Amino acid sequence: GMVMMPGPVFDCVEAVQAMADAGELVMLTPAGERLTQRVVEELATKKRLLLLCGRYEGFDERIRLGLKPREISAGDFVTNGGEVPAMLVIEAVIRLVPGVLGDEQSAADESHSEAGRLEYPQYTRPREFRGMTVPEVLLSGDHGAIAKWRRQQSELRTRERQAKSEPTEREE
Repeated sequence: GMVMMPGPVFDCVEAVQAMADAGELVMLTPAGERLTQRVVEELATKKRLLLLCGRYEGFDERIRLGLKPREISAGDFVTNGGEVPAMLVIEAVIRLVPGVLGDEQSAADESHSEAGRLEYPQYTRPREFRGMTVPEVLLSGDHGAIAKWRRQQSELRTRERQAKSEPTEREE
């Protein structure tokens, strides 16, 4: 398949970097470091990000060698191009920009925001739906008990997910 040529990519990156602060250059590639909340938090501290999205068979190796971008992968799968992984980066990073969510605590309480911990289960009305009920503690009004329940549920979900993601003998 076709590979993105170095000349046009170098020209584009150099022109954009000349307009303002060069920013951090990020190449979306299956060979990059895995995108995690920690990486997102680090990227969110940057004043400017330039995202390189591949197409076809990807980038000519000289782009990586010459521009020295930070290489990031959205996960262990392949997409038709780097646009969707770039949108994942944008979506995850922009939520951490102060003022975007309106309530700064929103991002702090979410999954992966605290040492990879998953968020607790969420409930809304009605109180009972098809035999499934909202846990009584959430209806109690006891903020301390609710906070304790949320923490316990968060830890339980995290342990369950970690157990499911342990590699099997076949995967090793």
